[in-house]
Amino acid sequence: MAAEIILQVTNLVKDFSGIRAVNNVSFTLSTGTITAVIGPNGAGKTTLYQLISGQILPTSGSVKLKGKEITGLAPHKIVKAGIGRSFQITSVFPGLTARQNVRAALISRIGAQFDWWHCVESDRPLNIAVDKILALVGIQHLASTAVQILSHGDRALVEIAIVLACKPRLILLDEPTAGMSREETGNMVQLIRHLQQKTGCTFLITEHDMEVVFNLAENIIVMCQGKILAMGRSDEIRTNPDVRHAYLGTIST
Repeated sequence: MAAEIILQVTNLVKDFSGIRAVNNVSFTLSTGTITAVIGPNGAGKTTLYQLISGQILPTSGSVKLKGKEITGLAPHKIVKAGIGRSFQITSVFPGLTARQNVRAALISRIGAQFDWWHCVESDRPLNIAVDKILALVGIQHLASTAVQILSHGDRALVEIAIVLACKPRLILLDEPTAGMSREETGNMVQLIRHLQQKTGCTFLITEHDMEVVFNLAENIIVMCQGKILAMGRSDEIRTNPDVRHAYLGTIST
């Protein structure tokens, strides 16, 4: 039985003042998989993410989620359609606690309106849902801690919890281990695997740490100068001579 396709990118192009940052890129993602996009700086990885998440509009081409066209939709509509994204620079409310950050995202998803007479602190169903998300990410012990005093690694975990509160089917992670210690990096790899198994979400990640990529990703897309240089399973990419020459260099096999 063929795997269900969750994301279909077809002939995607993005030009900036005569520079083609993404050049006729096409690929599909199967539901429940982890795929990495790698490539040297300037390869077009970030632009590709921005196109998929609606941060910028393509010059041409198409992006479909579960067979439905999302090309050109506003970012908040793409989130509601089922795509969540975390950024290399964490995007949180630093003055709020971890619980308050996740609760705000959850309220936004369910469309609750602000009510002067309603105290969210005493909304038991809402707070149970928040605590479940915190527990899923393993940060329930940080629930009452202001994000601004957390370590970089813990802030990244709060942002992933915020993404999960939006109930995505596809999660884009931009350099999820950037700036982390080896221990934090290992914990992030384990968390992504855990979330894949527990939620069934599909993951598309960019990552410069090749050890993380080859340990985590089932499939890899290699970009170079805006184009896809190669696609395949991690073992195929590791031994691909074109990829080794253009990007991986002397990485051991």
